[in-house]
Amino acid sequence: MSERHSTAPESEPGAPAPLAYLFMIRVGPTYAIGDLAPECELLSRRFVGEFWSYGSYEADQNIGQIRLRVVKDLSGIPIVNFFRFARRVMRRAAELRATHTARIVVTSYDPFKGGLLALRVARRLKAAFVCEVNGVYGNRDNFAHVRFAVWRTIRLLQMRLVGGYVLRRANAVRLLFVDQLANFVTLRNDTLVRHFFALTYTDRFYSAPEESIILAAGFPFMRKGVDTLVAAFVPLASRYPNWKLVLIGHLIPKELRALGVEHAQILALPGVPQEELAKWVSRCAILALVSRSEAMGRILLEGAAAGKCRIAARVDGIPTVIENGVDGVLVEKNNVDELRSGLARLMDDEDLRRRLGTAGQARVAREFSPEMYLEHFSELVGATLALKDIAI
Repeated sequence: MSERHSTAPESEPGAPAPLAYLFMIRVGPTYAIGDLAPECELLSRRFVGEFWSYGSYEADQNIGQIRLRVVKDLSGIPIVNFFRFARRVMRRAAELRATHTARIVVTSYDPFKGGLLALRVARRLKAAFVCEVNGVYGNRDNFAHVRFAVWRTIRLLQMRLVGGYVLRRANAVRLLFVDQLANFVTLRNDTLVRHFFALTYTDRFYSAPEESIILAAGFPFMRKGVDTLVAAFVPLASRYPNWKLVLIGHLIPKELRALGVEHAQILALPGVPQEELAKWVSRCAILALVSRSEAMGRILLEGAAAGKCRIAARVDGIPTVIENGVDGVLVEKNNVDELRSGLARLMDDEDLRRRLGTAGQARVAREFSPEMYLEHFSELVGATLALKDIAI
């Protein structure tokens, strides 16, 4: 394929000088330009640079001041596609190095394959490296969907090995909550660490009149606690015949059938595009996320943006986005009885649902908007560059 651009777009005349040149790597897959374009538009307010990912299509276009590069998966084999992607990225890094571009910051969305590649790019460019962490990899329940205990142990050791190698070589690390790396890796004392939420497109979610629907969206099935939610709902169904439980997520229908669960008031759907998900969120009365492990839970912010009351497990990073009794309800993970009681209380009390939903909506606008994310991210990049300058 011929290259349509040789460099990322430059700042517009009269615009403030960009804070840095971002070289962002996000190991795919991505399924549409719309998955990444809003982030490029947001970051263009403060930065120039390029965003690399791979997916089911090929893309090379400027979005604001960010050049979006998506490498098409031609093989259908993830590891083969990753190495093809990595070769393209490293060729681009060599080109960029020849331009002597200043204030480059390389970022990765994860400390694994993408992190290894980003670390290599940062070394090639002699640039600062910022690694994000978006999972709770030291929590064994993060692998609740892995069937055999021995494979869970092997998977954890593998992630510790790779993740530890990458994170201990990063200039800065972005975590979602304070104890996110517990039982996983210990960072160097001189690593810059910041704690803030993952970018969530809350402006895509909107309020609408509620229907008698409890909605849960996400996968894998066991990690998200879908079995617990079903076990809590089924005994309530006859008491609340007008209510439905809607489950959305990759392989959710198959997993539910494997459990032998069929119920007239339970609807299971495979993963859906975000536009369709937003419609379901707008329709529901209660949004549930009762995960066994959850670093944050974007769907909780999306539900709050739509003014919906939320019930979730008190685990990992979820309490950073829900305050129990104030803007949602928290229950202990795996506790079917407590979850059933919490659902019944919400199903019985429309005023309570409205109060919690309104409080959550106000909090999201105040603390978790894309604009607030940009403030946090800009501070992180600026602090990382300052720290690297001091080291030099």
